[in-house]
Amino acid sequence: MNRNPKEKPQAVFTRVSPQEKLRIQQLSKKCGLSQSEYLRKRALGYEPKAVLPDAFYRFYSKLCDVTNELKVTVTPETEARLVELVEYIHSTLLLPYKETADEIQKRMEEMEAWLQQDSGL
Repeated sequence: MNRNPKEKPQAVFTRVSPQEKLRIQQLSKKCGLSQSEYLRKRALGYEPKAVLPDAFYRFYSKLCDVTNELKVTVTPETEARLVELVEYIHSTLLLPYKETADEIQKRMEEMEAWLQQDSGL
């Protein structure tokens, strides 16, 4: 979210039910973001990740250490699979994700099909 520091931020107001507000509060807190930042990211197509507990980072660090130590005694195929696993964990749980327009469209179509099926239309 690159903003020009000279531009004055603009406000957007919306009304939500008490349950929706509570859910927004819970989700933004889980992601370690303010409610404004959480809603801004969601509106721009990003899917903020929940802040992971310290135990995860200790586990991830140890997994990386094991991968590095095993380079000496493991076959290249096993090493490649371990590195792939570490990279998958990193990209899935740590890196921000932005949905593409195609992914959003597909999700909406699936939801629409599910609603039609559920309602008997």
